Amino acid sequence: MSTTDEGFGPLDVTFRGPGDPEVVVVAGVHGDEMSGIRAVRRLREADLDLQRGVAFVLANPAAIEAGERYLDSDLNRVFPGDPDGDREERIAARLCEFVDGRTTLSLHGTEAEPTPFALVHSAQEREFELASELPVPHVVDHWGVNEHTITTCGFTVEIELAADDSDDAADSAEYQARAFLQRVDALPDEPPDADPDFFHMGEPVPKPDGESYELHVENFERVPEGTVYATVDGEELTADEPFWPIIMSADGAEDIFGYQGRKIGESLEDVTESWIGADREPRDSE
Repeated sequence: MSTTDEGFGPLDVTFRGPGDPEVVVVAGVHGDEMSGIRAVRRLREADLDLQRGVAFVLANPAAIEAGERYLDSDLNRVFPGDPDGDREERIAARLCEFVDGRTTLSLHGTEAEPTPFALVHSAQEREFELASELPVPHVVDHWGVNEHTITTCGFTVEIELAADDSDDAADSAEYQARAFLQRVDALPDEPPDADPDFFHMGEPVPKPDGESYELHVENFERVPEGTVYATVDGEELTADEPFWPIIMSADGAEDIFGYQGRKIGESLEDVTESWIGADREPRDSE
């Protein structure tokens, strides 16, 4: 097994396995999402029987060292980046260039529960196919929302995990990374079984100004019209129409709870027939 460590401008990249890297595992797009960062560090040091060249990347080393989400701008909102821009814009440009032509998994963390789940962009049909074969219960297409994330670069699937710096969270991130490496034939052995359902991420759910927030619904579980989905300082917020909560949390972003989602299929076949390449109006999934 060949081993090469090199600096790639703002990226921290480690090569493992035979030949040029054809596969990439990325963490640290946000410097405070420790579960994926710890998983990549573990895998760099592990005695892996790699069958293909793999690059293990920590995307934003300075933010990781500072324990901050980012330093200048949110890296996962500025892809494909700008080589003459601020720190994160330069990182985005370099990372987009690096993953081009390579099959890539990007590990992220979230305050929303439950995890894990995958994020893809339906402009990249292969992302749906790969995500459907990973051991996640839900796959979310963010087409039309957050258009400047890493999933718009090359052939990249993003997996959201718990963000905290715990052994359990790191174990979960490493499990997902190993399953990915098995699925793309970079590691031997059969990957775990997968049978996810599929959603589209829609409009953000605003979070009014307040001191106390409570969320009363579960992500990926249908919320009927008229349901109280949250309270802010004791004031109830009611759903105007049915939706599926996506990445909703009382403790996440300052200005939104998360997103209103739609269910677009129970299988990859459903999604292929009714969503990918269609007019973006999925079948009624109630």
